[in-house]
Amino acid sequence: MLNKKVIIEQLPVGGDHSLERRIFSGKGEMAQILNRTDEAFRRLVYWELDSTNSDQERGHHCHERRIERIYVLTGELKLLLKDTKSSDNNKMIIKAGDRVMIGPGVAHAYRSLMYSQVLEYSPEPYDPIDTYPYTVVI
Repeated sequence: MLNKKVIIEQLPVGGDHSLERRIFSGKGEMAQILNRTDEAFRRLVYWELDSTNSDQERGHHCHERRIERIYVLTGELKLLLKDTKSSDNNKMIIKAGDRVMIGPGVAHAYRSLMYSQVLEYSPEPYDPIDTYPYTVVI
């Protein structure tokens, strides 16, 4: 089932400094997206998408080994998902403050509902051999 291969978590606002959380103050927003001793990343990518003006989407691919992790900085996006083995599919709305993990074998595509900014991060460097085109239509 997709629910075991895709995790979407809204980071909590406030809390102890050791927690993964968001803080809003007069200085603006600070998001502690990761704070773990067992996880590191070797790849960090920023991307933006404004489908309402460009009619463009991102993604439409899957990975056999890689886990895709993103954090939505601003905006809202429609996330289209399809398990390439079981054909289970789903679409979800993700928004600023959401941390998303998409497991291997799940094809995915993003369409923004407004101008959106996203950080993508991974413990592994990008491997183009593990990226397979897959048009996700739901």
